[in-house]
Amino acid sequence: MVPSEKQIFAQSVEALFVRALGPYLTRDGRQKLKAAGLNLSEPLRPHYSLDQWRLFLDVAARDVFPGQPLEAAYLELGARYLKGFQQTSVGRASMQLVTHLGPRKTLERVPYNLRAGNNFNEVRVEELSGEDATLWVKDVLADNPFFACGFLAETLRASGAGSPEVKPIAFDGTAATYRLTWSQAKSQRPAGTLAPVRRLYG
Repeated sequence: MVPSEKQIFAQSVEALFVRALGPYLTRDGRQKLKAAGLNLSEPLRPHYSLDQWRLFLDVAARDVFPGQPLEAAYLELGARYLKGFQQTSVGRASMQLVTHLGPRKTLERVPYNLRAGNNFNEVRVEELSGEDATLWVKDVLADNPFFACGFLAETLRASGAGSPEVKPIAFDGTAATYRLTWSQAKSQRPAGTLAPVRRLYG
């Protein structure tokens, strides 16, 4: 049954806006988030609509990364999202597993991991060979495809991939196809650690 409303679960909102961005949001940014439906001074709701989530991202991109091109800001937001997710109870267990799986097996799990944060999305690994892959995402959860670039690249990096790059090769405003490449997997990091965020675009 298709859900009547596309919902983003509280754990996703917690990961990005509480865990990852909490210390960096300005007072004005928090007020704008509140006006858009996210009051960070109160307990989170069980879920938020996709339209609200997109507004939250827009506010955060402009507030935390002022003056940056939106593509670069959204890329950073995607990377920060994964780092924040790692700090949640669900994310800690998931990321500990990722650090031991390696890039290929981690990509095979992405469809399940991404769907855990909402009630509607789908991901399909269309090609996976050697050290590159093609991934289709039904909804990129943003107004551009670069938010997903950020968290996909950080997911690869967390799995031990060297020099991961994620580029959108098709985008229709909602769904996108990505080309992912990386170098030979590095030695695994201790469970629960991520490399520092670095910008791939901009």
